[in-house]
Amino acid sequence: MKLPYFIVLSGFVCALFAMSIPHLSALRLWLGVSTVFSLIYIVVAFVLSVKDGIEAPARDYSIPGTTQSKIFTTIGASANLVFAFNTGMLPEIQATIKQPVVSNMMKSLYFQFTAGVLPMYAVTFIGYWAYGSSTSTYLLSSVNGPVWVKALANIAAFLQTVIALHPNVRVFGYEVRDYRKSVFDSQPVV
Repeated sequence: MKLPYFIVLSGFVCALFAMSIPHLSALRLWLGVSTVFSLIYIVVAFVLSVKDGIEAPARDYSIPGTTQSKIFTTIGASANLVFAFNTGMLPEIQATIKQPVVSNMMKSLYFQFTAGVLPMYAVTFIGYWAYGSSTSTYLLSSVNGPVWVKALANIAAFLQTVIALHPNVRVFGYEVRDYRKSVFDSQPVV
């Protein structure tokens, strides 16, 4: 299959999930499922990278490229970080249901951007340690291990992304459906 087919398939899965979950309050159970999917990816990437790092010969940690390519690579990495930190949006939204709204939201954000990012940084640094500058942009492309384990991690990452993108798809659906209504009109809160 070619990339456009995967893009259409991913959009279809995101749209089906958005239609099956009518409002953000219904995501309560799905946040736990999303956490499990994230942990599957993190554990697989971490374990396989450590295994490869222990068995690997000497690695090159220098950053290749010209000054311009390093600048653009840094900009691209920053954009990836913005997308990665988007996963904190669901707990933040869920935290606004109970009173006091602001303090609950701030607790959620503090947790997301402190303890919530530790696994992401752990996978990043272990991957760089294991493969050096020769690692691919998607860590599971570099790891060696059973195909079924890598497939499980890839499927878990895809499904976690579908859940994390739910608010974005819902907002887009409301915008397309009726431009005169607000996204927050007539939605149940609890």
